[in-house]
Amino acid sequence: MKNNKSKLGSGLDALFTSNQNDSTQDQNNILISRIIPNPNQPRKVFDKKSLNELANSIAEKGLISPITVKPEGSKFIVIAGERRLRAHQLLGKKRILCYVIEEEKSNEDVMFMALIENIQRDDLNAIEEAKAYKYLQENFSLNITDIAKTVGKSRPAVSNSLRLLNLPDPIQESILEGNLSAGQARAILQKKTSQGMIQIWQKILKENLSVRKVEKAVSNPKKQNKIINSLESELSQKIGTKVEISSNRSSKGSVKIHFDKMTFDRVVEKLKSIKSD
Repeated sequence: MKNNKSKLGSGLDALFTSNQNDSTQDQNNILISRIIPNPNQPRKVFDKKSLNELANSIAEKGLISPITVKPEGSKFIVIAGERRLRAHQLLGKKRILCYVIEEEKSNEDVMFMALIENIQRDDLNAIEEAKAYKYLQENFSLNITDIAKTVGKSRPAVSNSLRLLNLPDPIQESILEGNLSAGQARAILQKKTSQGMIQIWQKILKENLSVRKVEKAVSNPKKQNKIINSLESELSQKIGTKVEISSNRSSKGSVKIHFDKMTFDRVVEKLKSIKSD
């Protein structure tokens, strides 16, 4: 296999010869019946409303950008533009305008570039995007840094996306179906067991919890109390009197400093001595 790392940051343009571009690349009206989907298409769920809107736009204005295909025996495989193809099918059209990639381009090169093109151009579902990154890891030997550079995203963004694949299958399906957002899913990952994740997921669906409420629901109160107790002890030692910190479920709280007639002046002096940032 060729070293695909040399193509980092490239899209479908890398598949065309250097002296060709979209304006000069041959275009062909190909029978839709001869075109087959790309098995490595990251998008598995196609929103019906969005497809109908695209179909209406094509019916009114025509196809602005041809799809890209590659010969596959007597057929052609879609490299980019499956939504446009599906929209044509909705309209009952028999042919679609295509760019045809040269047959000598290797299947590995084509699939690599097609995958990147789809990730960069399409508004993928969070799980579809994560699976696309996983495919790049497993089939093209790219690490997270390579992937981030290729798709133009930060390393943490790619890493956080891949973490979604640690969720139990029912939760991943829920994200694919649009019942759970990526933010809610990332909050669920704070639970350490599959059972815990499933429980909070069911609670989200039942109570329609926002991301913020999910984050509160999965927080560890024992850990929080330990941190507060440590802060109380540290402040009490510095000020020289008892300090209490309280917080509630709305993320609000207060700091209470105890004093009496004997300690008031000392406490005030201690507070005055604190330097501002």
